[in-house]
Amino acid sequence: MDIIVFGSLKPDCKNCRRAETLVEKIIQGTDVVYRKLSLDSAEAKSFRVMVTPTIVVNDTIVALGEVPPADRLTEYIHGELEKEGSRP
Repeated sequence: MDIIVFGSLKPDCKNCRRAETLVEKIIQGTDVVYRKLSLDSAEAKSFRVMVTPTIVVNDTIVALGEVPPADRLTEYIHGELEKEGSRP
């Protein structure tokens, strides 16, 4: 599974930190590793990400410019894990 959180590198971006923390909590106890990238990255350009935070799971943008509700993101990530044959 590939999870990317696009966010500002500035520590004062509270929503970026909240998005990272949310993803960390959801994947805790799994072997999933996520990446934190900035808008300057090649991946941000390929997804045409222009706002933060943005969360991408398996090449699908699941949150754009917001921190999604925890239950919605948890359900999505766990669903993707089940598709891959992993257990959340």
